Amino acid sequence: MPQPDPAYPLTEFYLLLQRALDAAGCFALPALYAALQAPARHIYLDEARDYLTLSPTAAEGSTRLLAEGSLQLLYSTLHVQPDGTPAALLLTEECTRTTVAVQLLPPFVWEDPLPPLPDTPAALTLQLTGQDVLLADTDPAALGRRLVHTAAGKRWLHHPRADTFLAEKVAVLQRVYRR
Repeated sequence: MPQPDPAYPLTEFYLLLQRALDAAGCFALPALYAALQAPARHIYLDEARDYLTLSPTAAEGSTRLLAEGSLQLLYSTLHVQPDGTPAALLLTEECTRTTVAVQLLPPFVWEDPLPPLPDTPAALTLQLTGQDVLLADTDPAALGRRLVHTAAGKRWLHHPRADTFLAEKVAVLQRVYRR
């Protein structure tokens, strides 16, 4: 089983987040709002994904699919690529055993592509800031608590409720714009 590469810039943050999750037993989740800006014509589900926008905040024309909440953690697993690059932290919910992938985004310019996310029903990103880098050195426990207990900087990439929302909207568009 591959081990995380300590030289990879985000490894420290993934391990810090995992320790904080183990201590807290929960993880704050952002709200999920969806909007579909599809063209006024017949479209298919695969094509419609390009017109779907997911956001943690309300915007004009968006629909709230999920309120801000908390995931009760059963366990977490660091998903590592064969070369040791951490790809995501996989969180398994206590009651449902649903898995959510959390991918950390660096606070600095990143030219290489991030490792691909593992296949999970839901995934989100957690944007680190320059302040987080400083806090990792001065007070890692405080940084861990902030990353775990607040929804700030978190954004859904995909979620089963967004898939349902999209399927319903496409069905309506297909009925309206029959071929």
